[in-house]
Amino acid sequence: MTADDFWEFMREKQAWFKTVKKIRCPIINEDVFFTSKGFHHLRYDSGGKERSKSEQKYKMGLLPLVIPVIKNAVNVYEYKKEQYSKPLGKYYEIWELREVVGKNKTLVSVVLRRIGDGNVTFLSVWKHTTRNKKAPK
Repeated sequence: MTADDFWEFMREKQAWFKTVKKIRCPIINEDVFFTSKGFHHLRYDSGGKERSKSEQKYKMGLLPLVIPVIKNAVNVYEYKKEQYSKPLGKYYEIWELREVVGKNKTLVSVVLRRIGDGNVTFLSVWKHTTRNKKAPK
């Protein structure tokens, strides 16, 4: 993929991301908002360092699976309440939802976050891979 192709791909994903706005999440009974902070986190890690181009492309490529996970998750895989962040200067909550979605029946995790008393927002996405162990020879 050329640099021009990469940036065109990123522009397309950002345009799609901006159209989403919010999605209702039945399992936590909240609307999940898609903000610039969520998009930024797909490009940069928590320390502010830019992710590799391949990792950015990987995460952006999973975006179409985020909505089905949010809408169809039947339980909260992990919940962290009242974590304190010095950089934010506030408490925050984290939800990790996992669901099997898509044509390939992929197990996908979606992370949602609420800072203080704000809205629940989309933060991150990744897929889980299963590795088949080879039989010993």
